[in-house]
Amino acid sequence: MSNATSVEDVDVLTPWQENWYKLRANKIAIAGLIVLMMLITSAIFAPLIASHAPNEQFIDSLLAPPFWSEGSKAGFVLGTDDLGRDMLSRLLYGARYSLFLGFAIVLISLVTGVAIGALAGMKQGITETVILRLMDIMLAIPAILLAIVIVAILGASLFNAAMAVSIVLLPHFVRITRAAVISEINKDYVLASRLDGTRGWKLLFRTLLPNISAPLIVQATLSFSNAILDIAALGFLGLGAQPPTPEWGTLLSTSREFIETAPWTVTLPGLAILITVLASNLLGDGLRDALDPRIDQ
Repeated sequence: MSNATSVEDVDVLTPWQENWYKLRANKIAIAGLIVLMMLITSAIFAPLIASHAPNEQFIDSLLAPPFWSEGSKAGFVLGTDDLGRDMLSRLLYGARYSLFLGFAIVLISLVTGVAIGALAGMKQGITETVILRLMDIMLAIPAILLAIVIVAILGASLFNAAMAVSIVLLPHFVRITRAAVISEINKDYVLASRLDGTRGWKLLFRTLLPNISAPLIVQATLSFSNAILDIAALGFLGLGAQPPTPEWGTLLSTSREFIETAPWTVTLPGLAILITVLASNLLGDGLRDALDPRIDQ
């Protein structure tokens, strides 16, 4: 009797509630979600958590080690860098740059990619061919190399780096949207919507998009980790955020000469990037399993 009740409870769930039910059963994905939420919360409340301003210098505490090392100083839990700036504060404020940029980049790529992909899928013909060939050319070039070329043309800055990474991630959303639109465009519910007078972009947003959103959500989650990695790589190369901006990639770049004498200045930003990317990928894998109807739960 208890089994019948549980089945009935699942049957009355909406599709999104059922997907959440499946995702919640994936403990690893939930762990990734929790870690991401903790990072986001830390970034939002950085002024309340950080004990110092990110660029405040303490000349008497240059390269002070973290609390677990001999010679640590009170007030600097994770130590200081070569200019006496608190590492914990810079990591927290750096999370604001890295996480916000990651979300912004994915949002720009998602919106633009959906629009271009839908145009290719709904128009087809020469329009589709031109769009697909452009996306193929972009995909043929290594992502970080393409981003470097774009930033070299636009100029080194955090904004230009974000735009470059948005362009690099664009082809994935375009191809996914195009394939999804082509697979759905001739189904009965779309034909019924057309007979009801829905055309063009209204057809996309009102009818198609709710039914093709699952793969886009998964791709957006996985692209978030790629965005953070690419922004950090550009910052490390000096093409992204410029000092003294406490972006994680820039922190790695400015501290690399101290990798032997003060390893925490390099290790801590690297760990921040690693944890964020790992959590995002775990969540993305869990969403893929939950949203893909072909996978037997």
